[in-house]
Amino acid sequence: MQKSLIKNAIYKITLNFFNLIVPVIIGAYVYRTLGSDAIGRVKTGETIFNYFFIFAAFGVYQYGLREVSRIKNDKEKVNQLFTSLFTLGLLTNLGTLLIYLAVSYFGYGSKALFAVLMVYSINFFLNIFYVEWVNEAYEDYGFITVKTMLIKIIYVALLLLFVKSTDDYLVFIGLLATTTGLNNIISYFYVRRRVKFDFRNISFRPHLKPLLMVVIFSNGNILYTQLDRFMLGQFVSERSVSYYTMAQQIATMINALMLSIIQVTIPRLSFLVGGENNEQYLTLLKKIAKVYSALLFPAAIGLFVIADPAVIIYGGKEFSLAGAVLSVFSIYMITIGFESILSNQVIYIKQKENILVRLIFVCGLANLALKALFLYFGALDAKTAILTTAVSNLLLIASEYIYIRKYLKVPFQLISWTNLKYLVFSLIFIPTAMALRSVVSGTLVETISIIVVCGGLYVLLLLLTKDEMVTLFTAKLKGKFTRT
Repeated sequence: MQKSLIKNAIYKITLNFFNLIVPVIIGAYVYRTLGSDAIGRVKTGETIFNYFFIFAAFGVYQYGLREVSRIKNDKEKVNQLFTSLFTLGLLTNLGTLLIYLAVSYFGYGSKALFAVLMVYSINFFLNIFYVEWVNEAYEDYGFITVKTMLIKIIYVALLLLFVKSTDDYLVFIGLLATTTGLNNIISYFYVRRRVKFDFRNISFRPHLKPLLMVVIFSNGNILYTQLDRFMLGQFVSERSVSYYTMAQQIATMINALMLSIIQVTIPRLSFLVGGENNEQYLTLLKKIAKVYSALLFPAAIGLFVIADPAVIIYGGKEFSLAGAVLSVFSIYMITIGFESILSNQVIYIKQKENILVRLIFVCGLANLALKALFLYFGALDAKTAILTTAVSNLLLIASEYIYIRKYLKVPFQLISWTNLKYLVFSLIFIPTAMALRSVVSGTLVETISIIVVCGGLYVLLLLLTKDEMVTLFTAKLKGKFTRT
């Protein structure tokens, strides 16, 4: 029996909202307690770790989610696929760990960063039990939401109890690993109630090529934001990494709410494509793009107008230089969202990840070239790093859109008044914020005033234009929606 898509979306948005509130509250505490230097060291170590972790995870989450979604009504096939992917994940995590330890020792053994890298290594063991993709394939978002929220509460309590000064940055990393591991292990035992190991037809070879493709396309940030952080850490300073990661964290927290809509619909879109229901697939795709636009544009422009006070509220005056970086990140947010629709909900769903990999690689190399150019002229900093990434992402969006329209023949219009009118509505935030700043004083009061007034104006514009979103959400609240 298919689960309600709207209920799944509510669960996912609730979870991501909770994941937004916790970092907003705790993140401010962590940034203020650890300071820019310790945060820079933690994030530099995280960036190095992530390059290895990509190959440890080996794309099993994205690939497993898609493939189980297609065959979830066949229990025997699901058991065999799960066994193959779990065993492969075990091997990739342990193999990558050995290489990671060697590189850490010989490359950073005499540096303070070495201790950070060692604590991060715990995640390789814990990732073996990461099987949340099975729960998402079965659209079991109720369990995922409740479990994750409870673990986040435990994490917050432990963080407040044990992280007290700038010297506790290793404790901070350890707590992240511990609670992540707890989340993975609980999900593992929950999944094992439904899915059993079946080693009769275990196989790796059929999965290796598509998994490798997924590794590259789903971790495109290797040549995008991860590249930014690596180059800043290696060629600029650890403090510039702290400015960059603060802006990235704030933008990511907000963007996570919008991406809920994309994430929760991937299993359903996979199911429709697998059943060759192309008309229903296109209808749902258009609806997703419209709802996403209605949320993304006001969130991004809203973040743009409060960037400077937001970083001060979040991390203190020590991070005031991150305001300009956050302004650029707010624009980058828009490109992330629409690229995610094109790549995840069209190209990947249509099983054309080999094309996607090529596009990501080419545009990623363009990003590397732009950064090298800025570095050569001494202009590379946190702001220009994300600026070049945004430009490269726009190039990627254009390439993906051309491929979808010309070669996949999917009649999907990303750039249309239906979607872009929400950007036009949101641009009113800029003069509104300027006007409010001339009459309101105080960083916190000013920020809250801008959010409330701009949010109210946006809703008013939707009501005055009798926008479809108003009708849609009103119908949902009245219980008139039909199960998709």
